[in-house]
Amino acid sequence: MIETTFPIIEISQLAIPERSSYKPIYQMSKWFARRSSSIFRAILLSCILDPSDDIMKEFYEAKDNFNNITILDPFMGGGTTIIEALRLGMNCIGVDINPVAWFITKTESVMVDTEELNLLITKCEGDLKNHIKKWYKTFCPECKNNADIIYTHWVKSLPCPTCNSNIPMFRNFLVGYLANEAIVYCPSCHAVFSSNKPLTSEIRCPDCNNKFKASSGYRKGRKILECPDCGDLIKILNTTQSRKAPLSSKPFAIEGFCSHCANDNDPNSDLSKSKFKFIKKVSQEDLDLYEEAEEQWQNLSDQYLWPKEDISIGVTTKVLLNHNYSKWADLFNSRQLLTLSLILDYIKDIEEDNLQEMLLAAFLNLLNHNNTFTRYSPKGQKVEGIFSRHDFHPLSTYAENNVWGTRYGRGTWIKCLKRLLKGKEYNHTPYNFEYSSKNVSTRKRHKVMVGKIDGCIHNGEIEDFPNQKSNLLLLCQDSEKIPLFPNGIDLIISDPPYADNVNYSELSDFLYVWIRLILKKKYPIFIPVETPKLEEAIEAKNRNSDYYLKLANIFSNCKRQLSPDGVFVFTFHHADPDTWFKLADIIEQSGFSVKKTHALQSEALNVLNIQNKKAISYDLIISCYLTVEEIRNNVSLAEFVIRLNQNYHNKIEYYSNIGLTIQTNNVIVVFFGEYLELISQVQPILEQKPNSKSDLWKSCKDLYLSIIQT
Repeated sequence: MIETTFPIIEISQLAIPERSSYKPIYQMSKWFARRSSSIFRAILLSCILDPSDDIMKEFYEAKDNFNNITILDPFMGGGTTIIEALRLGMNCIGVDINPVAWFITKTESVMVDTEELNLLITKCEGDLKNHIKKWYKTFCPECKNNADIIYTHWVKSLPCPTCNSNIPMFRNFLVGYLANEAIVYCPSCHAVFSSNKPLTSEIRCPDCNNKFKASSGYRKGRKILECPDCGDLIKILNTTQSRKAPLSSKPFAIEGFCSHCANDNDPNSDLSKSKFKFIKKVSQEDLDLYEEAEEQWQNLSDQYLWPKEDISIGVTTKVLLNHNYSKWADLFNSRQLLTLSLILDYIKDIEEDNLQEMLLAAFLNLLNHNNTFTRYSPKGQKVEGIFSRHDFHPLSTYAENNVWGTRYGRGTWIKCLKRLLKGKEYNHTPYNFEYSSKNVSTRKRHKVMVGKIDGCIHNGEIEDFPNQKSNLLLLCQDSEKIPLFPNGIDLIISDPPYADNVNYSELSDFLYVWIRLILKKKYPIFIPVETPKLEEAIEAKNRNSDYYLKLANIFSNCKRQLSPDGVFVFTFHHADPDTWFKLADIIEQSGFSVKKTHALQSEALNVLNIQNKKAISYDLIISCYLTVEEIRNNVSLAEFVIRLNQNYHNKIEYYSNIGLTIQTNNVIVVFFGEYLELISQVQPILEQKPNSKSDLWKSCKDLYLSIIQT
């Protein structure tokens, strides 16, 4: 079916909402650039079903009974292909060079007794709760009882080179919103109060009568800071680099929740309209509590597990070094290091290996939201993790999470444990969503449960895989060097890195340095102090590597693995035509021909990385087969371009007829899908000689640019 049709509309409708709310198993641990599981389930099924079959019927009904199929994913990443193939009962080989990706896929794949896991979680809460929660206590401004901190808001400061005053690096003085009222910070007396005036209007502080605009802080854009005392304009990066340590910071507001007021449920309480949340000025008691945690960390840190490794220079990590972060521990404050280390120490002492690794998988999620790079969303009243962007972005202000958690808050330990439990319950009862109606405005979705996800790890010799005891082989190594699997591969399904994509290895070091403290004793791949860099398939100026050569070698290795009637399917998107031309060369040089391509919307058009940018919200599904020794028909360059143009417009019309309108830069995936198909069928020539690549690429690129312009 993959070589004829594909349920584009149906799968798009399932895939797009999934990108904003992944299935529970994919929320257990943080990984980058995850793709929608619905897409890969559909790809797997379309590779084994006949064109006459009802693929959407099978999508909802196909169980784990395809144990005669062996699949390989040479870029398994966070494990989407592996999980969906296990769910269909296939034998799976997953390969990734990154140990964190290997560990995440392992913990997703292995089924555990959820009752035992729940008992462990309950025990963990009983053993650790009081030791961690005590560091996140404050006083309720309403009833004066003990209350839980949700977030502590911090601001960094920079010394003025002219007058030596310490300048808090506020972009604005908005703290957040409660009950539809803005909560602002007075830069003069440090009061925190509510205001119903527009942020651009002058606000008078009720405590000191100071007038200020909440929308205007001391930062003037990304690069300049204005000193409020002498008026000097300071270049932020230059001044930061002149120092030898990360910028100092101080707390300026506390966001909390009062359980006493909530239990009383007094409708006349000032907190009732904000669901018993509050935002207040930092008190001396709050400062004392933090200093106590800081002192305990300084005195007892040698007794705990925490990363002491240096940050290596790289494309992504260079910004950290420019801001004087030299060690990974510098990305956390003392209270975070203390409480995170308490949790990691507890995980270290869990005796049962699988259960220990499950909690370690939840710990990966915890790290994402508990560091000094967590930005705060005032309107959403929540923190965004360090990897909400796929880079390291030093912040002027950050929100320190309550590591343990309370009723509100995001990315806390109790929330991570709940996600873990839901993820492992999903192994036993996985589901897909089905819509009750095709009408977008009225349709509702419900869960359709089918199959199970039960990965039995193979630890023996490769020639013995698969067998009755194992259906999953996970390798952490360079896919260019994976060994030959003697029993053959039926399907190769993958989502390779998209050229100048995310520097997975540099980003994942932030996670790796923590979990290796436990895993290095069990797995040799965690012995090195950082993840592998040089062999990673990515375009990086600081590495002596060629992304396209790397991809060609891996694809060639895939050809060696694939059975004669096997199928190689991968997804790809890119905004640069030259990358597509190089991809076509890689496919041909690797011994594959493109049979069919399908454009599929994989991102909602309103997400942040798509809006007002040239980013692509469509993926191209590329179906390849082994090239047979046959002569392609020769055509002139002019005829090739004419046919390409006609094929492109025919495909656009086809998509339009089935209800898919592809516009703006997204047409690039359709155009180059047709290019990949055509170049696999015919050979363009000029004067009876093979045409030079440069002439071919220029002619096709000119055609593409003319299409974009119209």
